[in-house]
Amino acid sequence: MTANWLLALQERVWGLAPWDAKKISDEWFRAHFEYAADVVHHWVGGVLDMPTAKFLNFGCGDGITDLSLVLRHGATAIHGVDIRREYAKLPRIAREQLGMRRIPSALTFETITPGAPLAGKRDLVDGIMSWSTFEHVQRDQLAAIFADLYACLRPGGYFFIQIEPLFYSPFGSHLRRYDDVPWHHLLASEDELWKVVQSHEGPIDAAEVDFGFADFGVDGYKKFVFNEYLALNRLTADELVAVTTQAGFHVVRQERRHVELEIPAALQGKYPDELLRNNEIFLLLGK
Repeated sequence: MTANWLLALQERVWGLAPWDAKKISDEWFRAHFEYAADVVHHWVGGVLDMPTAKFLNFGCGDGITDLSLVLRHGATAIHGVDIRREYAKLPRIAREQLGMRRIPSALTFETITPGAPLAGKRDLVDGIMSWSTFEHVQRDQLAAIFADLYACLRPGGYFFIQIEPLFYSPFGSHLRRYDDVPWHHLLASEDELWKVVQSHEGPIDAAEVDFGFADFGVDGYKKFVFNEYLALNRLTADELVAVTTQAGFHVVRQERRHVELEIPAALQGKYPDELLRNNEIFLLLGK
């Protein structure tokens, strides 16, 4: 709290720390600073006033999108929560990618325990957002978490959720860094998939390499990503809508994006085509 108060004082005296998007060299950073932030603003900025609204980011990750919402879209209060402390890297990342000397006081972050309630710990927020997070939450925790987030939101507030890729889509395994065979996770055994990941050599698509890669090293990152695959809850778009509405939210708007790849013969009839081709959902909920 003290550090944030000092940041706020610095900003009142000198303004936000200067930044320069021309310095961006990392593709992961660029994707979250530009694309992800613009999508969130497109969906949320139309129903809430970004400069005056208070936001909660559930699953904030490294905080890059939150930083962009402040710098590029005028947000003034975003509290990010996550079970990992990737956001602790944000000051260094912002310095390297934007030349920023300090993070805006509009941003605060907190490490949470999976499933631990948030309601009642802070003032109600006007908006909640979540980017590619809920496919990683244990199924038996979903109902309680959405009920808790409903309690965190003021009446008349909004909740924006994005998930990509959805599990049954071509690359829903989240293993595309290492395996570019569409729907391979629905066709191969876990052992076969692990061998593909383990034997992968060469660089990974730069847009898929997050800032946690250096913490694990090449082999450690393979194990981390594969364990993330094993833990996926396999949530579908219909199930997401159902569990959120059961928690009390109402659907304001949604968009489902699809791929047009040819479905393998082995999967035809085994799963609905809609399920196999639906790779992303954008969902705006209201209270």
